[in-house]
Amino acid sequence: MRFPSLRLPSMPLPSDWVEGLLGRRTLLYLLYTVVLFGVFMLVNFPYHAIVQRAIKGLDLESRGLHLENADTRFAWWRGLELERVRLAPTDPEKPAIIEVPSLFVRPGLEGLVRGKLNSVELLGLMYGGAIDAHLAAGEGIQRATVSFEDIQLQRYPGAAALLQLQEGMLGGKLSGVITVEKHGNEDGETRAAAELDLDHVSLVDAKLANGISLPPLHFDKAAIKLNLQNGRLEVQEFDADGPELKVALSGQIAMREPVQESVLNLKLSAVPGENSTDEMKTLLSFLPPPPKGAKPDTPRTISGTLARPRVR
Repeated sequence: MRFPSLRLPSMPLPSDWVEGLLGRRTLLYLLYTVVLFGVFMLVNFPYHAIVQRAIKGLDLESRGLHLENADTRFAWWRGLELERVRLAPTDPEKPAIIEVPSLFVRPGLEGLVRGKLNSVELLGLMYGGAIDAHLAAGEGIQRATVSFEDIQLQRYPGAAALLQLQEGMLGGKLSGVITVEKHGNEDGETRAAAELDLDHVSLVDAKLANGISLPPLHFDKAAIKLNLQNGRLEVQEFDADGPELKVALSGQIAMREPVQESVLNLKLSAVPGENSTDEMKTLLSFLPPPPKGAKPDTPRTISGTLARPRVR
């Protein structure tokens, strides 16, 4: 038995069909599609979820700190932009250590060249100034270099808390560099150094936490050099020259926990300035007088602890 045959119509293809498939216009369209897909993935990638997971991995809660940021977005050549970053103690009564409206984060190029993500560059605008940081880790060593430029002290609430001011207005600008190096996981193996410059610093209507009121202070320039090693903070230089007061401080502080129990071994020199007020002269009169025949700027010794200092 034979089945009837069925003839299908022929569909001849043009001879240049294969050449058209691999033509310039098609390749450009494919390239456009790939680039568009890559841009879409970069912009819509869940960066915020990854950043939140990285923050949890830092385990800052065990150190009494809390780090948060409101959102994260891709910022092209600047890396990632972390919006409204806030680092604060877990105690809600204490002010935030740092608040940055926008913090740009990108991986370090020296690590990417070797195929490793072992360094990070940070750039942020805050308190009227800027902060630039470089963080790196490798072979059991963690390093951080943080640069400040023109940070306005009157806009930084942590400055008043650091000086233990109960009342008063603090003004001026802060610039400088802080470097930190940590070996292993022990805090005692941490080394740090700081070189800071203060410009047009003022302190008005100030009252310390212990209730002592301070007369108005103004300093055109002030320089600070600190070095931390083996649990000791060395004050290498602290010089401030103003119309009301000239002060210099040097020595060591043996760090303890809590910080208020840190032991002091400092040398203090404080003399009235050219336009010193009666309030400032009265305050300086509470310092122990220098030895007989010594110059007025002879250093006094500060001992005791941060919570209970003694001057002699």
